[in-house]
Amino acid sequence: MSAWYILPNGNLKHMSGLEVQPELDWLPTPESLQDYAVLRRDEGLDEAAILHAVMRLANEGEAWLKDNVG
Repeated sequence: MSAWYILPNGNLKHMSGLEVQPELDWLPTPESLQDYAVLRRDEGLDEAAILHAVMRLANEGEAWLKDNVG
C-alpha cells in the first residue's frame, strides 16, 4: 500500500498529512505544512529536520507520481 494518494484538485497527499502541489513546483500547501510542522515539533524535531523531511517527502511524492501515473 502506498503512503501517497491523489486528491481531486490534482495535489498529492501523504498519509502524514503533508499535501504537495505538483503544479507549484512540489511545494506543500500552507495549511498542510503548518499542521505537519506542528506535529513534527511535538515529536521533538527542530526546524532543519522538519525542512529536510518536507523536502524528502516532496521528492518522494514526485517519484511516486512518475512511477504510478506516468
